[in-house]
Amino acid sequence: MKVGRKPWLIFFVLLLAALLFYFQQIQKEKYEGLELIPERTEDIPLYSGLEADSPVYKINGDHWRQVMEFYEKELPQNGWSLIMQQASPDSNEDGAGFISNWEKKGTDWVLSISGSYFKNMDQTEVTYDKRVPIKAMKWVESEVSEVCINEQPDRSEDCFKMTDRKIISQIGEMINEAPDAGSQQHLYREKSTIEFGGLTITVYYDLDEGIYFVSDKGTKWMKPEKEFFELTRISKEY
Repeated sequence: MKVGRKPWLIFFVLLLAALLFYFQQIQKEKYEGLELIPERTEDIPLYSGLEADSPVYKINGDHWRQVMEFYEKELPQNGWSLIMQQASPDSNEDGAGFISNWEKKGTDWVLSISGSYFKNMDQTEVTYDKRVPIKAMKWVESEVSEVCINEQPDRSEDCFKMTDRKIISQIGEMINEAPDAGSQQHLYREKSTIEFGGLTITVYYDLDEGIYFVSDKGTKWMKPEKEFFELTRISKEY
């Protein structure tokens, strides 16, 4: 009887080996081309329902805003700080979505997460990337004795002249520290301008979403910092 069982035992072992090899190949193809795999990290959670389908993660239905809000809540709890975030102003357009960049102390790369919903496939696609840290370009090079702030440049050319050097310096530092916004820009509805010496900076803002700085030097993005609104008084809310 023992001799008769050996062929079946060998067949069973070979079958297990074949199944294991097949499973490994499927997993390899599934994750091939993905630069970052959340399931294999300790500090980047995966939004429930997302499945790897190289080179992106997918989930059926329109979930891009829920994905964005999930990472807004979860990543700070894992030590990540938001550098910048951009979202489509029109949630109904095809391809609507978001992109966000995050940094973490002790990490020499920037975590980039983007998500979009495509109507023809009824799918949300999410991408996770490691990127070179974003450097903040210095726009305000020297001390300025006076700045001119126009709250509604489309309606009037009048501006509020600010001469407090301390406040001017603080505003300049915040603008200098704001990172480059990159190519994916969705400028906000509210608009003002700041004449900073010989530099004209157009400020597009949303009190909840963020602030864009646009000049001939490029485009920067900053979180909707309360301090900036208080210092510049560009919004009647402050």
